[in-house]
Amino acid sequence: MEKKFKDIIESIPKLPGIYIMKDHRAEILYIGKAKVLRNRVRSYFQNSRNLHPRTRIFLDKVDDIKFLTTKTEAEALILESNFIKKHQPKYNVLLKDDKHYPYLRLTTQEKFPRLEVVRRVKKDKATYFGPYTMVKEVRETIRLIYKIFPLRQSKDKLDGSPMRRPCLNHQMGRCLAPCAGLVSSQDYSEIVQDVSLFLKGKNTTLLKDLKTKMEAASVETRYEEAAVLRDKISAVQTVIDKQKIISTSLEDQDVIAYCSEKDQAMAQVLIIRSGKMLGEKIFKLKSRKEMEEDETLSSFLKQYYADESILPAAVLLPHPIEDADLIASWLSDKKGTCVSIEVPVIGKKRDLIKMAEENASFAMRMESDKGEVGTRSLEELQTALNLKHFPEIIEGFDLSNISGSHAVGSMVVFENALAEKSKYRRYKISTVKGIDDYAMLREVMTRRYSRLLKENVPLPNLILIDGGKGHLNAGHDVLQALNLVDRLDLVCIAKGKFRNNLVTDEVYLPQHKKPVLFHENSPSRFLMQRIRDEAHRFAISYHRKLRGKKTLESPLELIPGIGKKRRLMLLKKFGSLENIQKASLEELLILPGITQLLAERILSAQGRGKD
Repeated sequence: MEKKFKDIIESIPKLPGIYIMKDHRAEILYIGKAKVLRNRVRSYFQNSRNLHPRTRIFLDKVDDIKFLTTKTEAEALILESNFIKKHQPKYNVLLKDDKHYPYLRLTTQEKFPRLEVVRRVKKDKATYFGPYTMVKEVRETIRLIYKIFPLRQSKDKLDGSPMRRPCLNHQMGRCLAPCAGLVSSQDYSEIVQDVSLFLKGKNTTLLKDLKTKMEAASVETRYEEAAVLRDKISAVQTVIDKQKIISTSLEDQDVIAYCSEKDQAMAQVLIIRSGKMLGEKIFKLKSRKEMEEDETLSSFLKQYYADESILPAAVLLPHPIEDADLIASWLSDKKGTCVSIEVPVIGKKRDLIKMAEENASFAMRMESDKGEVGTRSLEELQTALNLKHFPEIIEGFDLSNISGSHAVGSMVVFENALAEKSKYRRYKISTVKGIDDYAMLREVMTRRYSRLLKENVPLPNLILIDGGKGHLNAGHDVLQALNLVDRLDLVCIAKGKFRNNLVTDEVYLPQHKKPVLFHENSPSRFLMQRIRDEAHRFAISYHRKLRGKKTLESPLELIPGIGKKRRLMLLKKFGSLENIQKASLEELLILPGITQLLAERILSAQGRGKD
């Protein structure tokens, strides 16, 4: 062991916490947690022969080790998960899915609760249901609820007193009109309770309650009410018939399995609530080298449940993991009741694991097939364009402006033929006035690659510009100025003879007069067109956003001395910008805070002098 690491290890306390291994550029290679930090870090250097090959590879690159202590190992586990998600270290197993699945939020903290779709769960005393894996599924659930239960759809804050006349939903029998004061909070709460049972999947209990109410209404000759209840019973029964009973124990379970190949894995989560399959999620896991089974599963659990608020009673896994007891304790504390981690060997629970493994394996095959197509298109691209470098990382550029106004540039990144949206960048043109696409492109590319060089960040292998020969020459000028001509390749793709026909698109290389020809169904040509279209979409969306902000600006904002409060006061007093423009000096002066000077500025801004 090097003396440097001996000194570092001796300085590390014998406490729980996380350790952070960095290379000579201070780039984080790996983050881990430990019950006893000093012992854990020392083990890397004492038993290096017994380590996994992947671990030995990153240890050779380690130049420094930092640490953060915590009070308990459970705190270390949470801190490790947060740091991995934030810093994305090269040699940790990384959860690549960044989607926030939708939840249904029933505002039970309000006197008259309503239902809404949200992406995050908050501690606000509302009741949350989900997550749902598809927005379509959420919309269908809401549509069905409003059909069965007369739950209010307005967003008003209600206290029971009437606010307005009943709306059309009340006339259609789909709302009890709490906004008009036509229902008590007690009667309304019965509806909310039924909605809650429905969303929890406890439809058998709900069905029993509805049948009891229908029979009582029928006996008391309230036949119209009985008919409405009959229709609700029919709708709930249809839902029950569609639901597949997975577990007769009616447990809340998450079934987790994965399939791995070299540096990639696909994790599958089957979501079972009250014994019924509610949905499934698929996640992509990534690492620089081959993954260890225990670390793959353990890392996934920590990163996945760090963002999950609605937890099951049991988590089923395909094999044991080292931190099982610690993770179970953490999840139990988070849920407030016991969460167990089980590894079933036989029976129906093991069958669920097999089902999840089969789904993960299928997702991995799909991902591999997609990767193979991408690799073939990149190989063809290198051959067709005679590129010096294999185009593993491609950056595409485009510009957007209208008569030079709100000019912006966009840069998209494709790695191994797949879009990496987290690495996209957009630029406001700051040094070019008027319409000069070439100067704008030079500004954007200079800003991009000057920064990469300054930060010593890896460069792309290929730059793709949306434009013709002039744009290509402008890009080439930038690379020459930065001494990058030999370090990466440059190409442009231009609209051909028929601008709306993709077949006529032309691809040019620097120093070549004629375009490079591709087959009509060439995968590499399709890839370039996809990158070009994505850069164009990204530029247009940013340009529209800036234009929209400008359109929403009020002329009052341009008047010195008129801030937000005075602007709102003027609009409240006169009702509209048009009425403010028609106001007299005397009408303005009677308002609090409007001085003679301010009033004159307001009139002057409307093109009027003193009245």
